[in-house]
Amino acid sequence: IFNNLFMSIAEQMGLVLENTAASINIKERLDFSCAIFNATGALIANAPHMPSHLGSMGESITTLIRDRGGDISAGDAYVQNAPYNGGTHLPDITIIKPIFSDDGELLFYVASRGHHTDIGGKTPGSAPADSTSIEEEGIVIDNFKLVKNDCFREQEIYEILTSGRWPSRNPEMNIADLKAQLAACEKGARELEKMVAHYSLETVHSYMLHVQNNAEEAVRRVLAELEGGKFTYKMDCGSQISVAISVDQKNRTAVVDF
Repeated sequence: IFNNLFMSIAEQMGLVLENTAASINIKERLDFSCAIFNATGALIANAPHMPSHLGSMGESITTLIRDRGGDISAGDAYVQNAPYNGGTHLPDITIIKPIFSDDGELLFYVASRGHHTDIGGKTPGSAPADSTSIEEEGIVIDNFKLVKNDCFREQEIYEILTSGRWPSRNPEMNIADLKAQLAACEKGARELEKMVAHYSLETVHSYMLHVQNNAEEAVRRVLAELEGGKFTYKMDCGSQISVAISVDQKNRTAVVDF
């Protein structure tokens, strides 16, 4: 029941984002993801959106906690797309909103990631195949405080989007989609607060842990049945990508070596 409740919140966040986004990429192509996390940034539930988004989104939040933990306050929200800190490629921009109790205790995080049509770079769409530096792909945003004391910092984010050698080609569209992502996060916050009011914070936190433990056990059962392997794929340019997976069936663990 609680697993479905948590997932339902992420799904509702996605519907808000779909309905309020401005770009075709998010509104029609549905290239976005929404999820909820506990106070340490660990994933609790996500809607069935984009796996490439969801697999790394938790790293965005743990990086925020590491770098700005003492600066995180109620009424704040952060934006980032840095691939070094949990991002994917630069057009995928993440909004992170912390959720606090009335007495100032940090309870959860909610996050939404959307593929923006353009974030700058030397080619439209911000994915040049021949880039040799991240600057050529577009604007890098690394945990910028987008909302401060419930005030959207529109001028500040506009200046970031229009900075650098290759700025965003449509910053107004970026900002419209960021506001839609914020609306999605606000929906997640409101629904989590309603859940706490109904079941109590202790119960919600307990079932968040139960969901995580159940997910771990499900994965370990699969690992107990898997065998290791390795594969190499040669690229057109002559380089190669190699990966090896070593499975310890007895301890139900695996190492993925890139």
